[in-house]
Amino acid sequence: MRLMLTVILFASLSLRLACASPAPELPKKPSMNPHGGAMGGGSISPHGAPSGSIATAGPVGMTAAIKGVTLSGYPKMKVGEAFDNYRHFKQKSWRETTSVGGTVYVDFTGSAPARWLDFKAKREGISASGIEVKFAIYPNGEYGVVMASRTVVKTDGKTNRYPLPDVKSVLDAIYSNRKIDL
Repeated sequence: MRLMLTVILFASLSLRLACASPAPELPKKPSMNPHGGAMGGGSISPHGAPSGSIATAGPVGMTAAIKGVTLSGYPKMKVGEAFDNYRHFKQKSWRETTSVGGTVYVDFTGSAPARWLDFKAKREGISASGIEVKFAIYPNGEYGVVMASRTVVKTDGKTNRYPLPDVKSVLDAIYSNRKIDL
């Protein structure tokens, strides 16, 4: 079974790379940094199912694949379970994009509207604030968290993002369902 999966993985990656235009060198898998930075994960097959999992009837989007895996440091809960059940966000969304080099980025965005009595936020034109967590799935199937940002949504619809230096504290708060101070 592993041999067959390896052959299929190799063939699909070869076909994907043959069809793609030449790209710059891809970054290596992020390493786990307890003080912030990127968080390592594992690997995902090109068909979206986590490596070692039961295969599905057809290809699944990479968002579903990320939601179905665990991150190193958080082996007891899948990404989707932790992020979708985080109770401090009123709005949650997932989106994915693919770079020219074949890396797939899956972004989780969660936000909460400004509080009624938060006059400072209202005066500054802030309608909501939240967090954006960016996952990367590299062409070789490895994945991890590459960035976390604080988001500020203005009343004019513009969203500003401010990278956070400590990704681990954001993930710790989400996985333990604690409020993140924005």
